[in-house]
Order: sequence, then structure tokens, then C-alpha cells
Amino acid sequence: MTTTTYVSIMMKHFEQMQIEVAAAAEIEIDDSSANAKEAVYDCHRFLHIKEGEGQLFIQGRSQPISRGTLCVLLSGTSHRLVPEQGSKLTVRLCHFRASYEDRDLYRSLNLTPTTQVADYDYVSSIYKRIYGELSLKRLTTRLRLKAYMLELISVYLEHLSINVTEEAPSHDLQKLEAIIKYIDNHLADNITVEELAKQVYLHPNYFIMFFKGIMGSSPIQYVNNRRMDMAKTLLLQPECNVSEVASKVGMQIYYFSRMFKSYTGLSPSRFRKQARNV
Repeated sequence: MTTTTYVSIMMKHFEQMQIEVAAAAEIEIDDSSANAKEAVYDCHRFLHIKEGEGQLFIQGRSQPISRGTLCVLLSGTSHRLVPEQGSKLTVRLCHFRASYEDRDLYRSLNLTPTTQVADYDYVSSIYKRIYGELSLKRLTTRLRLKAYMLELISVYLEHLSINVTEEAPSHDLQKLEAIIKYIDNHLADNITVEELAKQVYLHPNYFIMFFKGIMGSSPIQYVNNRRMDMAKTLLLQPECNVSEVASKVGMQIYYFSRMFKSYTGLSPSRFRKQARNV
């Protein structure tokens, strides 16, 4: 499986998942308070090193940490933070849970648990907004907290070098890759749930649950979204008229125009005209 395919699946996870912030705080760790053994949490942890240097020990390995380091630790991952001898670490933490996840996906990617972020003040401001929002507990708090957490995740990913591990992907991810490749190669065809399920030898009803559980949308919703994304690209090419674009994404022009306007808020011709004027 290619890195692009993995990252595409992972991005769909982040776009669709609901995030609940369980707690956020700032703590200090010195020689006396550092845990003697690795701890395990039942929630995910997003840590930002505010001050100090030390080591993150995680599942038998160690990684250096210092001011500006972001750490993402999945639930169930054993770890501990240890400051340099005779000094202390000041750590901003945020504990959160997600509505669904596929742990095999994250483990199949060579995602390092730490990354060094140059814009220290920007990350600090996100944590401060999280602290402030948790104290307010207003109607929009959950929405704002989700937005802040997605900002943190985005910063983390933007500073990360992603490489697929040499280990074979899980059986489910192999199935998903086959489905995604089939869809991309047959956007101009009549794609049905039955045909997609046949590609991976699953019953259509189970296939729908399997696909939605990982991608966050039904197979047909995903197909239509891919068609609209492809259509946007094609509409930017002067040699393709609207009728040709509709044909290339497997739709009659009437239904294509209606779906495209529903998806983007603009008719295909209006979208093309506005894109040219930007």
C-alpha cells in the first residue's frame, strides 16, 4: 500500500471523527515526580513541552524531548516522561477521546510519537484556547474544542515525515486499498455497492458497515465525493467542457450538474468561470 493511500484514509478519519476533550492542564515533572515505570492511559494524550529537556520512554524505546516538542500518545500505549537529571520538565497536556478509530491504521504508518514544532508560540496559543474554553462550558464549547484539537493534529502532521512501515498492512486495510483503487479506476462506470463488495468477497450489507466504519461515509457517498473532486480538477482544464466532464465521472449531465451544485454551491459552468477569475 502506498503512503498516499494510507494518508488519504487517515485524513478521512480525522475529517469524520468526533473528538471529546477529557482534560487539559499544565504539569511539572522533576526527579522526584517522574514515574519509575511506564504508565498506560485509556485516553489519547497530546503533550507539548513548555520548558526543559528530557526523554520520552515509550514501549521500550526512548526519544529526546525539549522545548517545543509535540507528543501524540495513543490510548493503551505505555510511556513515561523523564527530565534531564537535576532539572524539570514543564508539560502542557490534553487528554481526548475519539468517536471511532482503526488502531491498525495508525500502527501501520510509521508515525513517530514526537515532532519538533518551530512555531512554539502558535502551539502555545492553541493550548491556551483549550484551557479557556474548558473553563467557560458554553453551548459552543464542544465545537470550539474540536476545532482546536484539529488544529493541533494538523500542526503535528505538517511537521511529520510519514513513511509506510515495511510490515504488511492489516487484512482490512488491504481490502480497503483494493476498493479505493477500484473506485478510482472506474469513476466513469456505474459503480454499485454489490460490485464493490464483490471485489473483497464481502456481503453487501456487511461491506457497507465495514467501509463506513473506517472511512466515515457510505461507499456510494465516497464514490460521489471522489467524482465531484475529479470533476473540479477536470473543469479547470480548458479542453474539457461540462458534458465531457460529466461523462468522465460516469454521470448524465443533468444529474451531474445538480450533484455538483449541491456539493460545491456552484453550477459547473459557474465554478469554472470563478476559478478562472481567481
